[in-house]
Amino acid sequence: MKQLLILITLLLMWCCAPMDYDISKGIDKEMTLFTDEVSIPIADVGPLSPKQLLGEVDLGSALGGLFKEDEDGYLVVEKEETIYSNPVLLLYYASLANPLQPLDVNIDNFTGYPGASVEGPAGIGFTPALQEFSLYAVNPLTEGMTVSGKVSLSTLSSEVFDNVPVAAGSQSFELFRKELVGQSILDVCSTENMVLHLPSSFLEKDPLSGLSSIFLGYRYKAQLALGTDFPESIPIPINDLDLPLGQYKVKEVLLSTDVSNEIPVTLVLDSVAVLVKETDAEGNVKTLVCDDVSVTPGLTIASGCSGAPVVSPLAITIKAGEGTIPDIAGLQLNLSVKAPTGSGDNRLNMNQSISFNNLRATVSGGITIQGL
Repeated sequence: MKQLLILITLLLMWCCAPMDYDISKGIDKEMTLFTDEVSIPIADVGPLSPKQLLGEVDLGSALGGLFKEDEDGYLVVEKEETIYSNPVLLLYYASLANPLQPLDVNIDNFTGYPGASVEGPAGIGFTPALQEFSLYAVNPLTEGMTVSGKVSLSTLSSEVFDNVPVAAGSQSFELFRKELVGQSILDVCSTENMVLHLPSSFLEKDPLSGLSSIFLGYRYKAQLALGTDFPESIPIPINDLDLPLGQYKVKEVLLSTDVSNEIPVTLVLDSVAVLVKETDAEGNVKTLVCDDVSVTPGLTIASGCSGAPVVSPLAITIKAGEGTIPDIAGLQLNLSVKAPTGSGDNRLNMNQSISFNNLRATVSGGITIQGL
């Protein structure tokens, strides 16, 4: 009996002795969450204007040298040219045979080229979406005068007018006005048989005693649309995403967004570059294109027009080439620009915009984290 008590006591002393034992041995430290799907909201991008997009390919300033914005923001080409001009005093001297009688002044035929400068730089072709042409007269006299003649616009339109009255003191009286929508480029305007019918004693009716000028001129304005496909892709950077996917061992992620576009062009997503950050030996952080992932871009972003944006869903699948997807610092979307087709308002306006709304990352199959 005494021997049995000694054995029990030794066993109890052994069980109560302190031991070094790793409780984590044999237990998986990794844990997978959201095995079905998890969606992470990221941000919105934009709005981006045509001027900003063209600036990405260094053409914003070049376009500004050829075209300009009108008061409503439309990209336009404009031209104004004087057809005839003469001071009242010189006209008076020409009429000395009958200085007190009305005078008819014959104007030489004229040909001008208002729409010849609508070709853009570097092979970019713009076409007039809306052309406006006006023939006007300036009458500084205190009595009205009249104008006769014929004006022609290429082979598109012509009009004959006879003794059209020009009010006294007019600075820009429209004799003829024409709007052309969806037609060929207006490359020639011409006038024939133009006559100014001046009132009697017209020198006495000049407030500047003969120093004023009577003249005719035309104004041309074309609001432009893209006529041919843009020759190179436009990069749209999406910076500062900071998606910490590397620590979660994600093999595939879907980036999706709703693209709101009111620019009247179709955009095709050619390629996507995934950007990551690396630290070099000197501690400098650089942003590089990651080659260890493959990207399946979406297809087409539909065109819209001013005040009527069209919303297109866009989905980009990113897959790990080997291992898992690293932390993503940003993306670069490379978009090709296609000229609009069909009817509709295709005028380019610098106030139009494209926005990438509700940008989100969706992970299927779960994310893996390290246990503590």
